[in-house]
This record gives sequence, C-alpha cells and structure tokens, in this order.
Amino acid sequence: MAWTQDCHGVFVFDAFVKGFRFHKGPELLPRIKAEDPLDLVREHDNAHDPNAVAVYWEGQKLGYLPMGENLCLAYMLDYGLLLEAEVVYTAPDEEPWAQCFIAVHLLMPSNTSFDAYITHYMARPDAGYKMRPEYGGEENGL
Repeated sequence: MAWTQDCHGVFVFDAFVKGFRFHKGPELLPRIKAEDPLDLVREHDNAHDPNAVAVYWEGQKLGYLPMGENLCLAYMLDYGLLLEAEVVYTAPDEEPWAQCFIAVHLLMPSNTSFDAYITHYMARPDAGYKMRPEYGGEENGL
C-alpha cells in the first residue's frame, strides 16, 4: 500500500511472545534479531482463545500475544487497522516465556494535521513517553 510508505507507527503494545516453547521459537531463536519484522495473524477459530493473535517470524509461528491482553489488538485487526510488529530483543539464556520480547505499532497515515499533533505532543514536558525510564524519566506509577 502506497500510503504506508509515508506513515507514522504509533506504539500500542509490547509483551513477551506466549507459547514460544510450544512452537518454532526455541529452534529459530538463534536467527531472530532485534528489529526483525513480525506478522500478526488473527486465529478466529482458536479453541483456547477467541481473541487469539498469532505471532509469525519469516512465516514460522513463534507463539501468541498474551491471552487477556490481546483483545484490543484482535479488534484492531478485525476492523482492518494495520499493525506493524517487530522483535525488540531476544534473551536466549532466559526461560522460554521470556526469550522473545516484541512491540506492536499502529500505522497511521501521515498528513499535516496528524504531523502537527505528533510534533506538539513530543514537545510537551508531560508527554507520556518522557515519563518512562527507557527515555530517562520515572515511571510515575505506570
């Protein structure tokens, strides 16, 4: 899609991939790198979770978004919103449930109004992202 060439990825979610050890995760882990793109696929017929969203890397299933935390993302996919997922980091020495951490972004078309909104938000001293420790702030109860 042409518009995705000029869009913003707005952070919406991050989590460890669930069920990692029951799928191809451990086998593929040595090849998976930070910033690798992932595919999110709705599994409407999943017997364990009606809101299941599977996580794929290069066509291989790694596992799922966490049950109970996946509802909004499942709805976004159901309504045709475009989500972009990527590997944040892998941790081969951790337990299988903590070996692959991912992030999901909602793709938003770029236009002058949205660009102005983002610029204004990023400049605000109370912008939420500035409160997070990874940006040098304090979590303040987040």
